[in-house]
Amino acid sequence: MRAVLPLLAALALGGCSDDGGSIETFAADRPAAEAAVAACDAGQRTRGCDAAREGLAEAKRRDREALYRRAH
Repeated sequence: MRAVLPLLAALALGGCSDDGGSIETFAADRPAAEAAVAACDAGQRTRGCDAAREGLAEAKRRDREALYRRAH
C-alpha cells in the first residue's frame, strides 16, 4: 500500500496542476482522473480540476456505453 501512495500523490498533483491535461486526456485515463478529482476535492483548486471532473464524467459515460453494447 505504501508503494502506491507516492504514485497516487504524483497523479493527483499532476492532474490538478494548471496544465494537468485536457478533458480527453482524463477521459482516456480514468485512474488519473479519479486521483485528480480526489485531490481537487481535498482542497486543490486549479484550472485542471474542471478538466479532471469533466474527463471523469466522460470516462464513466464511455464505460456505461461499452457495458450497454456488450449486453445487447
